[in-house]
Amino acid sequence: MKTSRPPVKQVAGTLSWGLALQGALLLAAAYLQRNAMGAAAVQAAMTEFGAGRLGVTWSDPTAPPPTFPAIARRVLRGAGYATAAAAGILVLAFATKAASYHGVSIAGVLPLFNGLLLAVLLSVRDELLLRGVVLRAFGRAVPSAAELVVCGLVAAAAAWGSKEAATSMETFSAGVLGVAFAALWRIDRGAWMAWGANAALHYLLNTVVHGAVFDIRIAQGSWAQGLL
Repeated sequence: MKTSRPPVKQVAGTLSWGLALQGALLLAAAYLQRNAMGAAAVQAAMTEFGAGRLGVTWSDPTAPPPTFPAIARRVLRGAGYATAAAAGILVLAFATKAASYHGVSIAGVLPLFNGLLLAVLLSVRDELLLRGVVLRAFGRAVPSAAELVVCGLVAAAAAWGSKEAATSMETFSAGVLGVAFAALWRIDRGAWMAWGANAALHYLLNTVVHGAVFDIRIAQGSWAQGLL
């Protein structure tokens, strides 16, 4: 059966609303810049509402609603992929002298919990906005490979615009991850697997290895600065 494709006007309209939502998120982040957790929670809620209004769903709307065990399996599968990816990144970073190990540094339960919660909230924002809205806009209007490339470019642009001194490697890494997470959306026909992968990867590479459990330091100017 031939897949219906949205008209150009609909694609442009959805992307325009996505840009408007991104602008609102940036304003919220600026207003709550002294409260990272509060900003992440507000942004996640805003994105959930805004993306939902644009028709972005966590699971395939044409399939029966998934059970909680099914959702949990999808999330854990994504987290498993992310764990393997994080291990590979760390091995490569050590092998290329881009990172150095400085022992165990257990910071306590609270930093671990806060880091996990922050990763969960930010991954809600990023998956629904940077992948969900983009994929919803195109709705198979272009080949899947092109959709993945667009998601990568959007993720790279978001990383580049998120801070004044974003490096080229940070921008490139965000683009590569954007493609990978978008591929998980297509495989899973929804957000759960990509959300689990996003949250797990950022929790491991931003919290666990940077003082919450292990003290791993990144060489200045190395390729790993874009990921670790």
